[in-house]
Amino acid sequence: MAAKTISLVLAGAWACAAAFGLDEEEFYHTYDGFELPAEVVMPEEEVHPSLWFSEQEIWAISQKRSGDEVSRAYWEAVLNSEYVLAQLPPIPRLEDEKQVVHKYYGTLTQVAAYNAFLYQVSNDDKKQAYLEKAVEALKRGYAGPLYQLDPIVKGSAVDEIYQGVWAQNFAAAYDWVQPALSAEDDALIRGHLVEHARYTYENLWSWASSPHNHLSKPAWGLGSTALCLSDHPEAKAWLERAVAASNANTRYFFSGDGIYREGSHYYIFSMINFLPFLYHYENTSGYNAFGPFQPAFEWPVLTRNGKGWMPNFEDSFIRPYPSQLVAKAYRYAPTRLHTEAPLSEVLQWNFRNTDYEAFDKSEERSGFNYTGASWDYPKALVEYLCYEPSIAATAPDVAPVQFLGSGQSVFRSDWKSGDPKSRTLIFQGVAEADNHEHYDHLSFVLHAENQMMSSDAGYTRKSYGEPMRKEWYLTAEAHNVVLANGEAPVDVAANLAPLSRSQLMSPFFSSEIKQAPYAAGGSHQRLVAMLEGDRFAILDLVELPEPGRMEIVMHGGRASLDRGEELMAWTYQDDDYGPAAGLRQWFWGKGFKTKELAGELTYIKGDYTAFPYVKHEKQGANGLGLTLLDPVAKSEVGVDYAYERKSDATIVVRNSEGSEWIAANATRARIGEGGWESDALFTFVRSGTEGRLRAAAVEATYLRVGEGVEFEFNGPVTMATETSRNGVYFYFSTSVPLQGIARCGGKVYRLDLSDSGLVVFR
Repeated sequence: MAAKTISLVLAGAWACAAAFGLDEEEFYHTYDGFELPAEVVMPEEEVHPSLWFSEQEIWAISQKRSGDEVSRAYWEAVLNSEYVLAQLPPIPRLEDEKQVVHKYYGTLTQVAAYNAFLYQVSNDDKKQAYLEKAVEALKRGYAGPLYQLDPIVKGSAVDEIYQGVWAQNFAAAYDWVQPALSAEDDALIRGHLVEHARYTYENLWSWASSPHNHLSKPAWGLGSTALCLSDHPEAKAWLERAVAASNANTRYFFSGDGIYREGSHYYIFSMINFLPFLYHYENTSGYNAFGPFQPAFEWPVLTRNGKGWMPNFEDSFIRPYPSQLVAKAYRYAPTRLHTEAPLSEVLQWNFRNTDYEAFDKSEERSGFNYTGASWDYPKALVEYLCYEPSIAATAPDVAPVQFLGSGQSVFRSDWKSGDPKSRTLIFQGVAEADNHEHYDHLSFVLHAENQMMSSDAGYTRKSYGEPMRKEWYLTAEAHNVVLANGEAPVDVAANLAPLSRSQLMSPFFSSEIKQAPYAAGGSHQRLVAMLEGDRFAILDLVELPEPGRMEIVMHGGRASLDRGEELMAWTYQDDDYGPAAGLRQWFWGKGFKTKELAGELTYIKGDYTAFPYVKHEKQGANGLGLTLLDPVAKSEVGVDYAYERKSDATIVVRNSEGSEWIAANATRARIGEGGWESDALFTFVRSGTEGRLRAAAVEATYLRVGEGVEFEFNGPVTMATETSRNGVYFYFSTSVPLQGIARCGGKVYRLDLSDSGLVVFR
């Protein structure tokens, strides 16, 4: 496929750049990510402690343990850590199993960090013991086979992604104990840190075939070491290379609006390195490195579902976002998430309204936490260091529906947390990167009734190297996509996301169309519309240069399926991901035949099982399909609430009570019934109580609803209108200036439209 060929060419170019010393900016520079200034800011002088806190802040850090229930729990987790006063593991040999070697360095560096921290903040009879244990670990340095093993060998025990965490553990530990070291011990330990910094500095660019997390994670570790040893004559060069490598990653794998293209799993896996580095940079040098990274800390809130989880697009499991770790860095920062409150308060709200139960249960069963670095990352220690109990929690007050320019759109009913009637559908259309990407263009996931519903299959079963990952999880059929001759849509060009158009937000109707090409020719257009903040319509329009096979793939999640002719009823049992619930899913499409299959889902590592999914198939050069998703409580799954099909040429359906119409119309001719008429690609009409009449039309030049409301324009407009006793409300969106007329209540109004807005006729 064309997009994949482009990615391989770019990866080869990156390898050449590393091998021949070319400026890496010749490659991977056509995306709209962000970066730190290349001119680094070094500390004025080397001071210890300074990475996480200064000497003047020790008392406040120690007193935080009684700040609130959360900080008390974090403090207890630190005190009770298995690494506190632990016996050092034996030094491994070159021939030892990979797991033995990996766990050794993770354990050693965490023993150093936990005990060094407790030495700084404790005044009890164990203080000296903490110091001695930390120094014992630090003096050992990287003894063992680390420098004899190649980190880039697949599955290496000393992979550079682990080394980035180990370096930050050791740097923090040294920073905390340095004032108490003898000159001899200081020189020995400092020598170990310098040796590893030089090793990383010399090999950094050759460790990764592209600027993905295998470049950035060790770079952030190198940056923390450079800031810790800032008096060393090579420290500035280390920091410059760390920032350059970090920038290569953030320019290409992050978008300008914060999306991380390797998926939420690798976002968290990277965050455990870049978050400490950002704190270390600011605390030691005074430079606010959090500023450029702000979109990356807002994105997980913008795309959270009703339980606070990040989606599992790309190589990713679902993930919580530990936003409490970064809240204090944005105490005074304005944010796109709130009109008045600082970002810190929204991040604190996100933390307090995130459900961790599924991840806690998984950790109890498996021993692995959600960070992806359970053997290396001092999670309890970082949580205590970063959490600030005094920060208030404030929910976002911006529109719950969000269209991110880089390709993710969030159709959210509200910002409530844990409410079964909240709905979140994420519509995916992010330009592919060259690592951890899946064939998921124009796919979507749905969370409603506090349950994962229309779902992505996820990352893999347990590990990246499993054959099943390539054989199933990253394939197009593992996602809610539309295939042409077995292939998913691709990018328009490298780093260019699928086209987005016709975005509209209104109190009762929001919609967007994304369009992507197929590598062999033709295109897929998918419209997502949220109806009444409760249900979702999905319109799929496929156009091919010659007849072929079209397949609309629909996954229901961890559910049983009762499949009828048009209605598919998905039933979810009470499980780790939510309560018992149901999803009623209708599909209409001329010429399509539906078949049921089974495929695996893995929301969290190790919890994989096969569940049913469906494919709607058709042969031809074009196809039009309409899906309606109606999440309900489990007791409502079988309730008779049928839709009746009224047309074959287009797709017009209405509910059995005749109070709601949904229409898909690829011909763009005027269609309708007695109560409405339109030439829209998609039309939604609903007559309600108290004289209310609501209607929406996507890309229409004409819309008539009821007896006295009519709109006509000289080009396509996406619009929604509501008639009530207070007047007629008209919401619109257009990409070009248009003129038209509105007839309301016997009056004629001339309209000049541009962009989007609201007009009220009284």
